[in-house]
Amino acid sequence: MRRDSGFTALDVAVTLAIVAVMASFTMPSFLNWLSAHRLRGSAINLMSDIEMAKIRAMRENAFVAVQFSDDGYSIFVDNGDGAGTAGDWVRNGSERLVQDRRLPAGVSIRTDEITLVDNRVRFTGRGLPADLTAAALIPVAGKAGRKDVRLNRLGRVWIQ
Repeated sequence: MRRDSGFTALDVAVTLAIVAVMASFTMPSFLNWLSAHRLRGSAINLMSDIEMAKIRAMRENAFVAVQFSDDGYSIFVDNGDGAGTAGDWVRNGSERLVQDRRLPAGVSIRTDEITLVDNRVRFTGRGLPADLTAAALIPVAGKAGRKDVRLNRLGRVWIQ
């Protein structure tokens, strides 16, 4: 009885060569899609987290602050410094952290282009962004381009 069932080394080598050629054609478009997906997802997450901060401020009738950095942002209930000062922009030990989100690799917030004072915004108990005199721009950039998250004086958030 002959044992000529199965694959030879030549069969396996030819198959791997074909797979490698196909991967070399499809990989760049996949990487472009992945970069665009990360950018779009980061902008959508930022928009929904800002909405969540606004709703949290109304629900708790307190200041809720959002602080931006190059690689992410954090949201916390800004009750003050413990001495009766509400909304001091600093997260003290007793203030609850609502969200601390880091952006995926290749995506960043362009803090040099943010049109907010000190790269932060806070919402009042009525859901309005305090100290915001004009529409704010929060640019999110990556290899696939840029998405601008905008916030107006009434607390409406959208992506451009």
